[in-house]
Amino acid sequence: MKRLPTEIKKQRGTLRADRVNDKEPQLESYKPAIPNWLDEEGKSAFVDLSNILFDMKVLTKADKLALELLSDAYSEYKKAKDVISKLGQTQEVTSREGNTKTMLRPELQIANQSFVRIFQLLKEFGLTPSSRAKVNALENQGNSTDVRIENFFNNNE
Repeated sequence: MKRLPTEIKKQRGTLRADRVNDKEPQLESYKPAIPNWLDEEGKSAFVDLSNILFDMKVLTKADKLALELLSDAYSEYKKAKDVISKLGQTQEVTSREGNTKTMLRPELQIANQSFVRIFQLLKEFGLTPSSRAKVNALENQGNSTDVRIENFFNNNE
């Protein structure tokens, strides 16, 4: 079983004094700058997610790379899904001999792999319903974070 950070244990109400790691790094909540290497979709996801995670007080300097990877994976997923929506999940391929067969479109595998990476990172940040249910909300949070997470995945509709 993987170890949880002390802050998560505090928020869940499961922290035991005899199991506290006195040497665990304590980092301040931090909102990183948008990386230049992300495409526009990735940058948009990065901004939205960093705002949500900062408000949840779970984003630190140590999490910047994971947030970049999450934003990049989300961008890849969206691009692949756009192609699938326009062209379908399969494509006709003709061999050198002239035989035609139907194959899955490569974007389907890209979307599936991106989805797995996204889901793993969302769980790490506490951004899925089940992972969020394990963390008690901070007193001053209200429902705003849940609404913002829902809006992010519904394209702010």
